[in-house]
Amino acid sequence: MSNHSSDTPTVKETSINVIAEGTRVEGKVVFTHISRVHGVLVGNVLAQDGSTLILGETSVVEGNIHADTLLIDGYVHGDVAAKSKVTISRTGRVIGNIQTRSLELEFGAYFEGKCSMNEHTTNEHRSPTSAGPA
Repeated sequence: MSNHSSDTPTVKETSINVIAEGTRVEGKVVFTHISRVHGVLVGNVLAQDGSTLILGETSVVEGNIHADTLLIDGYVHGDVAAKSKVTISRTGRVIGNIQTRSLELEFGAYFEGKCSMNEHTTNEHRSPTSAGPA
């Protein structure tokens, strides 16, 4: 269960992908719908438009992430591009740059990097590393 505040909307999970704690996946990973990660992902992560990627407290992502909506309760070391929203919870840690229309940092969240909140950038589906200066 995530530690999001009561102001955070509840996500209805009708179709879900799960990478369980203790699992390590290396290489490019593509998600659709709602996906939960509790394990380790090494490589670039792509969540299709309209999807929600939830990184649980035990998750570790070492690579760039491109998503529509991203909820981070775990650890990310890489650049993030989210079309709609990024939420970093009180247990979430991000070391890398973030590109999104909306960024929510809960009290206790850790973020080290630059943030760009440009609607046009996320509409063009550019990779996180191709962005200009923040």
